[in-house]
Amino acid sequence: MKKVLLSIAFFALISCSPGGGIDPVTSKGCDNAIVDYENAIQNWATDIENKSKCEAVKKSLNSIIKTCSMYTAAQRKLYEDQLNEFSCEN
Repeated sequence: MKKVLLSIAFFALISCSPGGGIDPVTSKGCDNAIVDYENAIQNWATDIENKSKCEAVKKSLNSIIKTCSMYTAAQRKLYEDQLNEFSCEN
């Protein structure tokens, strides 16, 4: 299941980065969500077994999905469902 979270994380990072393939209509909330996500993924990378760091990544990804306008409603639903199914339990 960690592969699913990492796949979602990779997609979000690529699509939200300045040179990403998707050009999001950014807002201050989206920009902040991306910064929070980048910080969370960097922290989690140092201790991938840490449940609280994993939950922080999930929370930040949910924030990106909700605040960045590049996602359609169907995409948001799909990503939210995948994140809800992902467990940070070891």
